[in-house]
Amino acid sequence: MKHIFVATDFSKTSAFAERRAAILAVEHGAELTLLHVVSGLALERLRHLLLQGSAPTDSDLLASFEAELHQGAENLIKEYGIVVHTRLMVGNPHDDIARVANTAKADLIVVGATGTHAVRKFFLGATAVAVISEAQQPTLVVRHATHVRHAAYQRVIAAVDLSPFSSAVVDLACSIAPEAELTLAHAFTVEFESKLRFIGTSEQDIHSYRQEARHRAQIYMQTLTHHLPEKTMVTSRLEHGLPEDILPILVQEISADLLVVGKHDASEVEQLLLGSVTRHVLFEAGCDVLVIPEPR
Repeated sequence: MKHIFVATDFSKTSAFAERRAAILAVEHGAELTLLHVVSGLALERLRHLLLQGSAPTDSDLLASFEAELHQGAENLIKEYGIVVHTRLMVGNPHDDIARVANTAKADLIVVGATGTHAVRKFFLGATAVAVISEAQQPTLVVRHATHVRHAAYQRVIAAVDLSPFSSAVVDLACSIAPEAELTLAHAFTVEFESKLRFIGTSEQDIHSYRQEARHRAQIYMQTLTHHLPEKTMVTSRLEHGLPEDILPILVQEISADLLVVGKHDASEVEQLLLGSVTRHVLFEAGCDVLVIPEPR
């Protein structure tokens, strides 16, 4: 990991993201780019708010954003001793954060999580989801502050399915938090279980199908753990149910501070609906979430 992009809107949650990005930059010897995208709508609203007296020009407003961005970069340089670049743009945050990071071939995008207010959650969540949908690299959504200057992740959950993509999820979980306690989590179900009941399949047979599904998952999980570095502290959890229900419970149960999930490539309709295990855990997991896109 050599180049990390962190998006900021100068809010409290953005400050959490900036500090976490700086910690990762120190751990990996990476450079950091602090990015702020000013939307045209935001500029228009600021003009209306500041019309009393002499109205500021767009250049005045952008200069104030530029100054705040540079101050944030200077603070990170002073505290962490890392290389920090700044980038100020006028555009659409939903589109431009991912586009600029993709063009720069960043290794990681870091963004702040949403607030707790329902309306704020919806709108800010849209930005995070848009970045995750468009980004070609992993995106870390930071929810909590780091109160210790160089606090690495301590307890990490890697959500795995039975696809080959899971090995990439586990590898990145180990890479981003090599000293953490790692839990490989898999939620399994019996395909068409409700329909099996509808056509009269006995509970005994359904239980047998569940055991078969669990056994297949156990074998796959063992294969994943065999390829981990020897020093990795790893446990496995197999739970019957849907991942969007199981993962938030596991996060709370083991007090995980990072959840790593994979995002399979989806159609435009699926991205619009974002059916979504990804979207659900972003809002419900209660910890930082690292989303890894399936290679295109």
